[in-house]
Amino acid sequence: MTSEAGSEATLRLQAHAKLNLWLHVLAREESGYHSIETLLQRLRLSDEVTLTRIPGEIRLEVVGDATVPADESNLCWQAAEALGRHLPDPGVHIRLEKRIPAGAGLGGGSADAAAVLSGLNRLCGYPVGELELEGIAGELGSDVPFGLCPSPVALAWGRGRRLLPIDPTAPRPVLILVPGDPIAAGDAYGWLAEDRAAGLGSPPGPAILPPPSDLLDGAARGSIGVNDLEPPVFRRHPELRRLRDDLAGLGARHAFLCGSGSCVAGLFDDDSARDAAERACLEAGGTRTISTHTLG
Repeated sequence: MTSEAGSEATLRLQAHAKLNLWLHVLAREESGYHSIETLLQRLRLSDEVTLTRIPGEIRLEVVGDATVPADESNLCWQAAEALGRHLPDPGVHIRLEKRIPAGAGLGGGSADAAAVLSGLNRLCGYPVGELELEGIAGELGSDVPFGLCPSPVALAWGRGRRLLPIDPTAPRPVLILVPGDPIAAGDAYGWLAEDRAAGLGSPPGPAILPPPSDLLDGAARGSIGVNDLEPPVFRRHPELRRLRDDLAGLGARHAFLCGSGSCVAGLFDDDSARDAAERACLEAGGTRTISTHTLG
C-alpha cells in the first residue's frame, strides 16, 4: 500500500492488487474455512482509496465499476465500521476508485479494506496499535492482513493471518487476462472440497514451510505457478484453462490462475515479451487484458 499527501482531514492511498505466486490448500478447519499456505506478491495495479473525515457517519462512493456495492456489504465499509468501534467519532467519507477487477482472485476488495483500516487509523492519530489493527484485518478476511504488510512479498499460512515478510526481487512484467464472469472465492473452495471428497486430485497434505532464503529462488522456484484451486476451477470453467495455456504458449515464464479466479496471469522475463503477448491476445479478441509489474 502506498499513500499520497492530502490535508489533515483527507488521505489518498493506493490499494495494490496481489498475486498468489503459489497456493497450497490444506485441510478444512472446524470453522469450515480451509487452511492455506501461499506466497503473496503485490502488483503495481491498484485501486485508489480517498478518505475524508466527516462527522457522525460512514459514506462510501464507488467509481469505475458499477458491480461493486457502495453499502454495508462492501469490505471498505466493514473496515471503517470495525475501526470505528475504537474511535469517539467513526465518521468518514470513502471514495473508492476501482481499477482492480472484482471477483478476479487479485485481492482488490481486501486491499481496499486494508487501506481504509490503515488510513483511517492514521487520520485519527493512531488510536489502534499495530497488533490490534492486524487482528481487525484478520477478522475482515484472509487477504486483508497482507494489505498491512510492509513488504510487497510475504509468505502467508493458516487463514492468511500469519505472515512472514520476504525481501522482494526486482519487478517483473505481468500480463493479466480478465474473463467476463467473476468467481466467488467461496465457490472455488467449495468445488475443491467436492472434488477431494469424490477422490479427484490429491488430498490435502501437511503444511511445509520452506526456508525464507528459498522462497523466491532455488528449489522453491519450481513451485511458482502451482495453485491447488486450478483443477476444480478449470473443471467447471475450461475456458480459463485455455486462457492459461494461451499465456504459456505466448512466452510466459509462469502462467496460472489468480487465487480463486477468475483472472489468469503470466509472469514474463521482459517487457517486450509481455507486450508481444498482450498484442496477440488483443488481436485474438474476446478477453480484456491488464499490463502491469510486480512490486520490488
